[in-house]
Amino acid sequence: MLVAVNLIRVIVHLPFRILRIDDIQFSEPLINLKQPIITVNLLIDTLIFAPIVETALFQTLIYKLMKWLHFNNITIVLISAICFGLIHDYSLLYIISTFFIGSILMYTYILRSEYNNKPYWSMTLAHSTLNAFALLMLLVFEIL
Repeated sequence: MLVAVNLIRVIVHLPFRILRIDDIQFSEPLINLKQPIITVNLLIDTLIFAPIVETALFQTLIYKLMKWLHFNNITIVLISAICFGLIHDYSLLYIISTFFIGSILMYTYILRSEYNNKPYWSMTLAHSTLNAFALLMLLVFEIL
């Protein structure tokens, strides 16, 4: 999953870099990219709070509601990914990237759900791991 997520980021960002198209900013990112500072509050928010809440809302709630309404899995993945992308509204590229990341998270949630493998906690842990890797890459390479 980590490889797929980072491959998505490269694929989404590459055309913009090649064509020298500026990203459209909608709001301030959580971290100042010019001087990234990792605080305890940021770590708690990105590694604990966000994965718990976002998995509950954008995977568990959507999955259960859509299954109750008899939506197929493709529709569930799309709805979840759109919601997940739109909540990460820092920039256009970030929305697009998180749309695809959200689709991977939801698809994996569905697979784990169908095999009754505790999808909530495993996807929360996966989400937290992705966020930890993103923070590490930010510090190491000063990129998102």
